[in-house]
Amino acid sequence: MKMKHLLFSLFAISLIFTSCQREDSDSVDQDRIHVRYVLEYNADTDITSARAQFRFGHATGTILELVSPAEIKFNGDVLVWNNALAYYEKQYSGLVSTGSFEYKDVDGSVFTNTATVPSSIDFPASPGPISNSGSHELFWTGNALAADENVWVTISGNNTTGDGQTFATYTDGATSILFSQNKLEDLGTGTATMWMDRNHEVDAANATSAGGRVVSRYKADPAQNVSFTN
Repeated sequence: MKMKHLLFSLFAISLIFTSCQREDSDSVDQDRIHVRYVLEYNADTDITSARAQFRFGHATGTILELVSPAEIKFNGDVLVWNNALAYYEKQYSGLVSTGSFEYKDVDGSVFTNTATVPSSIDFPASPGPISNSGSHELFWTGNALAADENVWVTISGNNTTGDGQTFATYTDGATSILFSQNKLEDLGTGTATMWMDRNHEVDAANATSAGGRVVSRYKADPAQNVSFTN
């Protein structure tokens, strides 16, 4: 059993190491660069973040750092490389509801994609207490899900007897999200914080042959000290 745990740990470490490997963007075929664009508004901090991450070949390929003259801009502003998180980012005060990402590769080809933050979403005024004696349906405050949208709720397990859990819905027209009983039982009892994101995700309209993804996100104010009971 100890050997199995050791092998699993070594495998996990190797995955982390592989995912952190990086290359310069001028060392690869420019038509094989995949870009993930993210425009995210956080209602808790009142900050909008514009981000872009470049990978070779596909969405999970080797991370690339741009080499001049390649650059990435949002609404004309240059995004700055975040070495720790391996993506480019610029933050803005308040809600920047829409804007254009402009990526220029080392060959001078330019790719422009627009992102628009989805409509606001929030927790109900009193989301708890929530019992794990059965499933639970949480109705959010905000519009129903539109096409290409999804909602995720993450529950911290820091102050509960079990582990944190994540729930999601991709159903067009949905106005609520279901918490399954088995996951609530795994969360256990106590108090927890809940986070909720409304995401809009589509393929990049203007991309290389490797493709790209445009993600827009509205992060709700977290619901804190929510009670979970038997």
